[in-house]
Amino acid sequence: MENSESILNALKEIFNVDLSKYWNEAEEINNGIKRVLGNSFRYALSETKRYVLYSIIKYYNPDIVIETGVGPGVSSTIILSALERGTLHSIDVRETLENGKQVGFLVPEQLKSKWKLYIGRSRDILLDLLKKLGKVDIFLHDSEHTFENVTFELNIAWDYLRNGGILLIDNLDFTEAPYYFTKQKGVKLYELTNEAGGLGIIIKS
Repeated sequence: MENSESILNALKEIFNVDLSKYWNEAEEINNGIKRVLGNSFRYALSETKRYVLYSIIKYYNPDIVIETGVGPGVSSTIILSALERGTLHSIDVRETLENGKQVGFLVPEQLKSKWKLYIGRSRDILLDLLKKLGKVDIFLHDSEHTFENVTFELNIAWDYLRNGGILLIDNLDFTEAPYYFTKQKGVKLYELTNEAGGLGIIIKS
């Protein structure tokens, strides 16, 4: 895990608030995830990113969060644990994972009342979902990290992102798409961590 002080300083610079008070809560949830996962699903959201994601969700207290890419459900569990009033809408192309378990199997039963899972490609689901919801407060891209798919997801989500809303991009360095997107939109891309492909954040003003 990366140095937490540098990450927290970066978050404070972005949001102008100290998010360290959420770190202990995130640690407890992360420990629970590690007990279940062990060394499996190494592609799942890395530990530093879990702390960052939890802190942002907790601070923002959003109504609507959308994520693409679920896998075992690490990011889903983090988001749902931090949500107080909102709903998480998750999209994944698979129903069953390589270990035979259902996608999102990590998500605790008590959190599922605020979770909606959609099976299919984001290209087939995302636009209709956004039209139905009307807006999104936080969008997390963590599905297929090709230039075409990242570009598609960021552009579609941006159109429905409320002012002050957040785009989060996992595996930021896997494609140049986020950099082209921010240049096109004239917005700033913050790189929160270099761990495991990086995590980027864009705020819509």
